[in-house]
Amino acid sequence: MSFDNVANYNPIASVYTSFASKREMETIALEKLLLPYLPKEAHILDIGCANGRTVKTLNMKGYQTTGIDISEELLRIARLNVPESKFILGDIRELELQPIYDAVISSDVFCHILNLEELTTVFRKVYAAMHDNGIFGFMTPTADEVWSSKKFDENRLDFEIIPKIHITDTCVYSERFYNYNEEERIREVKFNGFELIDGVWQRSDISMLIKDYFESDIKSALVNVGFIEINKYDKRDFDGL
Repeated sequence: MSFDNVANYNPIASVYTSFASKREMETIALEKLLLPYLPKEAHILDIGCANGRTVKTLNMKGYQTTGIDISEELLRIARLNVPESKFILGDIRELELQPIYDAVISSDVFCHILNLEELTTVFRKVYAAMHDNGIFGFMTPTADEVWSSKKFDENRLDFEIIPKIHITDTCVYSERFYNYNEEERIREVKFNGFELIDGVWQRSDISMLIKDYFESDIKSALVNVGFIEINKYDKRDFDGL
C-alpha cells in the first residue's frame, strides 16, 4: 500500500494557533537536554515551526533562530510573532539546507513522513545541515506507544484514540484518530475547527495520515546517516522535574 501526505494546516491555521501555545514537555526537553550543551547565540533550526511558538522562546533566550513550515498561513502568523527570526516556506523532504546550524529541533513532524526511506533522507538532510558536534532533538509518537494505548472496537479493525478537544468563547478545536492500518502502522487524523467571526461560527476541517515508526527503526535510520550517542526519552524521564 502506498500513500502520499502533505501536512498542510492552512485551513485551520487560525484556530490551531489559538491553542498551539508552547507545550510543557517541549520546554522541559529544551531546557534539560539541548540548551545546556549549545554555545551562546547558537543557531537553531525548528522544522515544522507552526506559529513560531518555540522559535519565539529560543529567540528570547538570545539564540539565532530559523523556522521551516509547509503552511503559508502558519508562517505568516509566525513572522508576526517573531519578526526578528528567519522563516522558510517548504517541505523538509525537498529542501536543501546549508550547514549553518548548531542544533535542529522538531516536534510531531516526522510522523507525517510515511515511509522509512523518506524519513532516512530527511535525517540525512538534517545531519548535513549542522556543524560538527551539532545536536538533533525531536519529539514524535512511536508504534511502541500507540500499540500500548490503542482501544479496539469489538466489531471493527480500526480504532480511535480519545480525541483532544480545546474550547474557548471564540474557538473550538479537536483532533481525532481513525482507521489504523496495522500492516503499514498508518492512521488517519482529522482536525476540526470552529471560530466565531463577526458573530458567525465558521468551520474548517483537514484530514491527513500519520505513520507510527518503531523506536528501533528510528534509531537505525539515525545511525545510517551518521548520528552517534543516540538517546531516547519519554515523559517518565522528567517526573519530578
